[in-house]
Amino acid sequence: MDEWQSADERNNREKIDRARKAAEDLFKPAHPSSDPGPTGQVANDSTPKEQQSRREPRIFTVPPRLPLSPKTDYSVAAEPVRRPTAAKRPAKTAVPPSQIGRVRTLATYGMTPKQVAELYGVSVDEINRILKAPTYSAKSP
Repeated sequence: MDEWQSADERNNREKIDRARKAAEDLFKPAHPSSDPGPTGQVANDSTPKEQQSRREPRIFTVPPRLPLSPKTDYSVAAEPVRRPTAAKRPAKTAVPPSQIGRVRTLATYGMTPKQVAELYGVSVDEINRILKAPTYSAKSP
C-alpha cells in the first residue's frame, strides 16, 4: 500500500508542478520576437526600447461650445386658443359585479373613492355604496 501511496503522491506533485509552471508562464513578460521589425534590419547598437517606437497619444479635439441662441421676445399678445372641451362620458349607473372586488381593493390600498369613481365613470356615492356593502366570501363556515 505504501508503494501505491508514494506513486499517487509523486503523480500529484508532478501535476501540481506542471500547473504551477503553466500559471507562471502566463504572467511572464512576453519574449521579444525574432522578427527584425517591419522596417527591415535594425541597428544592433540600439536598445530594445528604442527599437519599438513610442505610441503617440490620441488627442481628440472638442468643438467649441456655441453660445445659446439669442432670447426671442415673445411679448406679442396672442389670444388664447379655445380648445373644444372633451366630451365627458355619461355617468354609468353601476359598476359591473365582476369589478366590485377590484373597486374595493383600489379604494382600500391607495386610491380615494373619488379617483376610483373617475376611473370607472360612476358617481362617488356608487363607490361609497360598494365600500359599505358587506363582503361575501365564497367559503362557507
